[in-house]
Amino acid sequence: MLGRRSVFVALLAVAVGVYLLPSPIDPKPHVLKGPPPALEGPLAVNTRLQNGQRLFTGKLHGPESFTADGNGNVYTGTVDGKLWRIGLDDSLTLVTQMGQNLPECGSSTDYEPVCGRPHGVRVDRHGQLIVADSYFGLHSVDPTTGEKTLLVANSQGADGVPFAFLNGLEISSQTGIIYFTDSSSRWGRRHVKLEVRILMDNMIGYPDNIRLSDHGTFLVGVTTPRFRKLMPPFLDMIAPYPAVKRFLAKVIPLSVYNLLLPRYALVLELGLDGELVGTLHDPEGRLTWAISDVFQHRGRTYLGSTDLPFLPVLEGWDS
Repeated sequence: MLGRRSVFVALLAVAVGVYLLPSPIDPKPHVLKGPPPALEGPLAVNTRLQNGQRLFTGKLHGPESFTADGNGNVYTGTVDGKLWRIGLDDSLTLVTQMGQNLPECGSSTDYEPVCGRPHGVRVDRHGQLIVADSYFGLHSVDPTTGEKTLLVANSQGADGVPFAFLNGLEISSQTGIIYFTDSSSRWGRRHVKLEVRILMDNMIGYPDNIRLSDHGTFLVGVTTPRFRKLMPPFLDMIAPYPAVKRFLAKVIPLSVYNLLLPRYALVLELGLDGELVGTLHDPEGRLTWAISDVFQHRGRTYLGSTDLPFLPVLEGWDS
């Protein structure tokens, strides 16, 4: 009897302790407008994303965004803070390290604030790379020498608020003005799973970058799809309950959430009016999943990701 009482007291103490722990988030209740859209019409399941190959397996870890120069070279950044050039012959050359070049870079997100994490990358009118590093700010990088010039530091921010997570960018071809995004003023890249901004509701999944295709449409990579199954998607179920979300943020490590993500790749193709005109699927994740960017260049489609240790590409555009 005494043993059972001791176990109960111990469990009660643990429960009270967890309850009293501060939560890193203060979420609001949110009720989605309805169940996820049905996989029919333009959303009908197909295998168009399985007709590709993986490049640089084990060499490129998390090639998230892409751009190309006038000579046909493609550039991308990876989780170890490195910026790379991919040649016409699929050669791979290091351009620069955004932060410190430590052996630990890329082994854990804990090293990202030291090593850097380049996300958005574009080529400006002078042939320089413009790079949005999540931790070190907006830089201009010489693609030949790798020399970095700081344009805007995260600490500078805007309207008195420092940047916390620089992400995407675009450069106006007419004016040369650089437009870039700060995904959160509170959470850095390594804590991205704690941050949700509602802009459009009840989509088929959580979108990332939007890129113009080579045939006049928009291509949107979906990092986490939402599908109708026997049970609603996990995030749908907990959306109305702030207490549940606060509790989960306290007790479950962020790395565990990756294990809950479906290995399902999805790309949305939108017309210039924003209407869905088609989709590309990889239902079993045979080639890739959790797509962050869809970049078309010289007949090839590059599929980005934030964490996968390879670069998936499609040769051509099967419709």
